Parts: sequence; structure tokens; C-alpha cells
Amino acid sequence: MAKILNSTSRIPKNLQTDDGKEFYNANFKRLLQTKNINHYSTFSSLKASIIERFNRTLKGMMWKEFSFRGTHKWIDIYKDLINDYNNTIHSTIRMTPNDVNSSNEQHLLDTVYSNLKVFRRPKFKINDEVRISKYKHVFEKGYTPNWTTEVFKIKSIKNTNPTTYILEDYQGNTIEGGFYEYELIKTKLPQVYLVEKVLRRRNNRVYVKWLGFSSEHNSWVNVNDIN
Repeated sequence: MAKILNSTSRIPKNLQTDDGKEFYNANFKRLLQTKNINHYSTFSSLKASIIERFNRTLKGMMWKEFSFRGTHKWIDIYKDLINDYNNTIHSTIRMTPNDVNSSNEQHLLDTVYSNLKVFRRPKFKINDEVRISKYKHVFEKGYTPNWTTEVFKIKSIKNTNPTTYILEDYQGNTIEGGFYEYELIKTKLPQVYLVEKVLRRRNNRVYVKWLGFSSEHNSWVNVNDIN
């Protein structure tokens, strides 16, 4: 990363990565701080769309060869498939990947990002109370709740594209990563919290786990406050 940043005068203001240790370590943090780059992650169901599109294309090419050859042995064909991919004109960049070089990279960037949406007013405001979308996996029951029971608060808003939001829980703890607008829904703090389980008892007090909240929120309450 240091080599990349030192090779250009165009230093990014923001850098979004996954939460891998290669990005979250003291050396990487120090490098970005020296370049005044804002580093953040979003733990979203929206993944790296370009890579996922490449994976789908490559898998499609592989299965065509598998059907033609009558075997699923890919080790002998993947280099040829990658070569075919890199020599095929892509609709987004309007050229083949192998045609991209330092002399036309600026033109390529202008072409790809010419239709990039401009920033619009954020949907949520700081201190808004929101719930987080529960990403449904393929085998998750369709009738499970779509939103978290726990309510969070908008702590800060990042001027990324698209806009991302940093959240905190009701104890003031910052939630790791950022969230997109479609992953949040505005709500109000509930008047009643449901008890999932009573863990301990002490005189007229009970130590409970709250439904939909992590164990960090377990707390002692007066038995008279529970219906």
C-alpha cells in the first residue's frame, strides 16, 4: 500500500476495506494517518460487487468447459480462461483489461465514474434512533424478524458514496463498522423491554438477559419492575 500511495499524487480521502488483519494493524493505521486518509469498513450484505461479478463470470466460463469436457477438473483450464477474460472487451470500461495501461488510466476512470451519483442529503440525522437490518441467509426462515430488537443511535455521518453511518448503542459504545441507509430504519426506543432469561436472583433483584441484546447488556433489575 505504501508503494501505491507513493507512486501517485492523487491521495484518496477515504479508504474502505474489509476487517482483515492486513488492514487493521498498527503499521497500516500509521501509514494512513501520515497520508490523512480516513479508513473505515462496512459489515454489510453488500459485498465487493466488482469481484463478485468477476467470480460469476469466471464460474460461468468454467461450467461451460466442464460440460464440454465432461470433467470438473479446473486446474488445467483456469489460465486459459483468465487469458480469455482479460482479452474480452468489457462493457463498463469499453476495452479489454489487457488494454489498460498508465497512458489511458485517466480516461478509464473518467469513463467508469462519469455517471457516479452526486452526494445527496443524508436520510438520517445525528442522534436519530434506528434499528439495523438483519441480513437473511439463504436457509434462514422467512418469518424471522427483519430488524434488530436493539435500538441504536446515529453517532456520526460519513460523506462517503454512498453515505455511511456510524452507530452507538444506548450505553454509548461505538458499533464496529459503518452502515448504509438501506440497512437502517428509523424507530423509537421501546417503552417495554422483553426478558429472555433470568440468570441470577438476589433478594428482591434479578440479573437478566434482555431479548435481542448481547450479554454486554445483562443487568440487575428490581423484581417489581418486571411484569
